[in-house]
Amino acid sequence: MISQYTKQGYHGINQDACGFLEYDGKVIMAIADGHGHYLHFRSDIGSYLAVESFIDCFKETTSQKEDLIQREKRVQKIWVKKVNQYHKEHFVSSFEWARARKYAQAYIDEKIPLEIAYGSTLLGAIHFKEENKLFLFRIGDGEMIRISLFHQEELLKKNDYGDENITESICEVPVKIKDNLNLPSFEKGLKSRDVLLLSSDGLSKFKNKKEIIFKLRKDINKLESYLSTLDNTDDLSVIVYRL
Repeated sequence: MISQYTKQGYHGINQDACGFLEYDGKVIMAIADGHGHYLHFRSDIGSYLAVESFIDCFKETTSQKEDLIQREKRVQKIWVKKVNQYHKEHFVSSFEWARARKYAQAYIDEKIPLEIAYGSTLLGAIHFKEENKLFLFRIGDGEMIRISLFHQEELLKKNDYGDENITESICEVPVKIKDNLNLPSFEKGLKSRDVLLLSSDGLSKFKNKKEIIFKLRKDINKLESYLSTLDNTDDLSVIVYRL
């Protein structure tokens, strides 16, 4: 069982995107949070393309470590290709250049790569049902939490990488992805009553975050009706998955 929901914050455009695919014995989930700064004036598109790139990249994957490692290295390349194709088909309007303000000329002069305009984070997870293995992927911030009846465990925290300089955005070249297949979460998978939650960093802004998470675990069918009542200042996207 899986549910997803995305909700705009106080600013004008929702920069978040989320999506999932159940395919060939696995569930693929992804959430991306566009940076929203004027430097990243098309990050609402970039986040959508990041989610699409993750799902496309891993749709045919097996649970073999070698396969996963090779594919995670290709995620950004797929995203860059999609960004360039979108950019060719959608001319940058004068309004968009006005939003970019002082950065616009640098883009025109190619001093700033066009991919920067689409900058986004990207969180991904793949659950291989038969083997009960859980593959996790992180670029930037956000929440990845395993929720049991009485406990919440944050998975693949940023310091799990052991690298303070880990990439914060999919638009950084080259993107730094560290092998996470040796973390316990890969082999432990999910227990029968566990719930996996992925969210953009909008969830972390709530002081009662733990209470919200336990409520989501209780009935994931009410994800939309519950989250829609929250007063979120930042964009909020959540995916909740249960075996």
